[in-house]
Amino acid sequence: MGFSPRNTLMKNAMTPIALCSDDYAQNPGIDAGILELLSLGRLTAVSCFSTSPHWQSAAPALRAYREQADIGLHFNLTEGFGADAPGLNSVILRSLLRSMDLQKVEQKLERQLDAFENGFGQAPDFIDGHQHVHQFAGVRQILMKVIKRRYADQAIWVRNTVPANPAWRGKPQILKYLGGQSLAKDLQSARVASNKGFAGVYGFDQEDYAACFKVWLDAAQAGMLIMCHPATAAYPDDEIALQRVLEYNFFRSEECATMLDAASLRLERLSVVL
Repeated sequence: MGFSPRNTLMKNAMTPIALCSDDYAQNPGIDAGILELLSLGRLTAVSCFSTSPHWQSAAPALRAYREQADIGLHFNLTEGFGADAPGLNSVILRSLLRSMDLQKVEQKLERQLDAFENGFGQAPDFIDGHQHVHQFAGVRQILMKVIKRRYADQAIWVRNTVPANPAWRGKPQILKYLGGQSLAKDLQSARVASNKGFAGVYGFDQEDYAACFKVWLDAAQAGMLIMCHPATAAYPDDEIALQRVLEYNFFRSEECATMLDAASLRLERLSVVL
């Protein structure tokens, strides 16, 4: 198809939002789903487990999409990939009690950033956290410290979990008050870029995923970030395995594209929007 000024004008008139898939390198089904959706232009960000034993072999496939999607670090404190790791509730409790070993947290973040850069070949475009650990008290202060020291001359954005619609209840509000709102304020004060509203939070128990997506799109503004968790197949030892396949099938469908067009939304890299 040749250049069309009309199509370009229509695209520019649409509100840009970002769609980020989490958990790259967790298992081959997740990687395959993400790579296919990238090839279809249905993702504009990918968050990666550099702690995964598969990361170094899985990372090169993402390099072809550097100009199409932001590739970032999925900071991990709770997924052991077969080894012992603290559970989410334990991490939350230690954060609230201010009893975390922050020196170890900083060392883990530095090691994971090193591993990311070794695998992908450049610094991450953004940083977020597996199970949103990056926003917890203590952890977010370490994150800000490391970004300032390590990436002072680079434009790196950080995910915040403040709900795109303040009226949303349940898990979106829990994330907001479990550090999401505090991190957003810290990022603003430090002039670190971040998304303008967050969506994609649900119980991983909805057969009609399209209905969830419609609710999130209704709250869209320029720079909003929606997280997702697609995979081509369900793998064992994954609590949300079946829902991943359901998400994957939705995002590769024409229904997804139609919903975005109907809402006058276009998918864009958050680094470009911000």
